Amino acid sequence: MTETPGSGAYEQVLRSKGFFTLASRPWVTGLWPQAGSEARFEPCSARDTANPYAQELVFIGTQMDAELPRADLNGCLMQEGVPLPASDPFPASYTLGSCESCAHEHDPLTTVTGH
Repeated sequence: MTETPGSGAYEQVLRSKGFFTLASRPWVTGLWPQAGSEARFEPCSARDTANPYAQELVFIGTQMDAELPRADLNGCLMQEGVPLPASDPFPASYTLGSCESCAHEHDPLTTVTGH
């Protein structure tokens, strides 16, 4: 997304909410709560990676141009055959199943027998 909800580009957006999946963390469903200029993006539950990625976001506002956030969000979607970026913009704490005794993450839907 090229703009943030509090940047002014979406000033008619009063609230947005929903769920999303990061390509770099397919085992986590992310929670998207935003009201006014306050926005958070955090893990909310583990998900079954056998199911397709899922995004469901709702924008509530007045006199909104629905195409502006839709186009920006569509621009964030991973394309088939495109590798993941070298760096992940979300911190390691943005996950479920992180291991406190090591510096890497684990998919909580698989059994880990060693590090």
